[in-house]
Amino acid sequence: MADKTRLIVEGGDPAADPKAFRRALGSFPTGVSIITTPGLDAPAGVTANSFASVSLDPPLVLWSIAHTSRSHAAFRQSAHFAINILADDQVGVSQAFASASYDKFSLVDWHRGGTGSPLIDNALAYFDCVCEARHEGGDHTIMIGRVIEFGRSEGSPLAFSQGRYGITLDHPEVAAKARDRKFEEPGLDELPFLSLIAKAHYKEDADLEERRSAAGYTQVGSKVLAGLYQSAPLTADELARRMYLDRREVDDSLNEFLADGHVAIFDGHRFALTESGKQRRRQMIEYLSRYQAQSARSCDFGQRAEQLKNITVYSACEESWRLVRRQI
Repeated sequence: MADKTRLIVEGGDPAADPKAFRRALGSFPTGVSIITTPGLDAPAGVTANSFASVSLDPPLVLWSIAHTSRSHAAFRQSAHFAINILADDQVGVSQAFASASYDKFSLVDWHRGGTGSPLIDNALAYFDCVCEARHEGGDHTIMIGRVIEFGRSEGSPLAFSQGRYGITLDHPEVAAKARDRKFEEPGLDELPFLSLIAKAHYKEDADLEERRSAAGYTQVGSKVLAGLYQSAPLTADELARRMYLDRREVDDSLNEFLADGHVAIFDGHRFALTESGKQRRRQMIEYLSRYQAQSARSCDFGQRAEQLKNITVYSACEESWRLVRRQI
């Protein structure tokens, strides 16, 4: 059970603020998939996180594609498609298919499956499908596929949430409860070092995010400014790859910063911080430094500093701050 009340930082009518609505949808974490089709003239593929299981008998799955996607016509006309579930070491594959490149398949290794749909090499799982049905849903087409063949490899999935890529780890509280079935609950001095790091990071990241939102700083906006700070002008694709962000979220932030005068555009497609943008980035760094100092003052390691427990906990806090710095 949560031990604190979370503040609602944005909400209301989705039609009045579509970007905020999409950020709220992004609060639900998903895996990352590459959907491919042989196409009529050439293979097509897109990155998607709308994949879901529909039925075991018959074996049906679904996903959806925006009407505005360049690949919409290819999937609308093809009788087959394949769903490739990416592993946690395939961020580059996701970014390749999320980019504006016209030759995405030249950027990855792949082979054809039984239906002719491209299968991504070393994907965590794949589902080769015949298109069972299509349904129009607002600005998307929902594709339902009957799975003809599937495959699964050992490994961990690539995750995506709130405009950022991530990995899946056992929650430290769940891991602790699992140990309780056999052992008495350990104290901090008995916890593994990585569990201490995770505990410290989860707590500090949650606290920081709440305060950062209240101060008007978003996760994606902070990372966009960080990626452009002290950098040569970057394209939106380059910025998304550098900061491991969703391209749509990057576009939204860039448009807001352009309107506010924090970002300028060069050569029609490259972005750089203006002086006001650099100042905003410096303000973010100062805000983080003040928060870090305040958080550090609340830690009392003095009474048992001689013990390994405190050394380990302090190291965990330092590691947590290193991870948090990368996210702001």
